[in-house]
Amino acid sequence: MTPQELKTIMGSGLLSFPITDFDEQGNFRPKT
Repeated sequence: MTPQELKTIMGSGLLSFPITDFDEQGNFRPKT
């Protein structure tokens, strides 16, 4: 899954957890 696909899913409200931080490349940063 690409970062853009993930953002699209998040924008669609399919994920029920708060938006998490991503780095400049769109990679998940669980510590932030």
